[in-house]
Amino acid sequence: MKSFTQFINEDHYDHEYMESVLSTWQNVEPTKYIMHLSRTFGAPHELTRERAVWYAKDGFKRIEVLDEYILHTSPTPHYDFAYSYVDLKVPHELADDFAESSESILIDFLKNEVGGRCASLVANAVTIQYVIDVVSGNVSPSADEYKKRINDMKEMFANGDRFELDWWPDKSGDADPNNPYYAD
Repeated sequence: MKSFTQFINEDHYDHEYMESVLSTWQNVEPTKYIMHLSRTFGAPHELTRERAVWYAKDGFKRIEVLDEYILHTSPTPHYDFAYSYVDLKVPHELADDFAESSESILIDFLKNEVGGRCASLVANAVTIQYVIDVVSGNVSPSADEYKKRINDMKEMFANGDRFELDWWPDKSGDADPNNPYYAD
């Protein structure tokens, strides 16, 4: 079987191949999200029967969409399948605080990498910003603070307001409540 990189370059990729790989996925929502991200970022740098990956896109070191649909009940019920990562050194003594704040916070102490897991880049950006703010000492870690930030972002979205962060350019329009992806 040919690798996906044999089918793509920066300007063109084989839609039939991408569709054939994604047709093997078990979960519909992650496949729809891949198509949404592909409209902005182009084809994933990696595409397998389990995941799609883009590198160095939209302010993130790596974006992954997995063929999973994990129920997550905090702060409100939703399903997770999108992961986003940045480079950030997190002091080991904050590990328990982050674990208690949210299951969506992913820390790799060896790589000095922090990730967020949710159903969108915007929620991942909120999660990562929370970690940045705690690490820099701008806020004390707590589940309540994390939930407040996620709920504030959702409220902005519901009110038709676009969420913004200085470091995150949101090239995919993920934080835009008028994004056609969210019309369904």
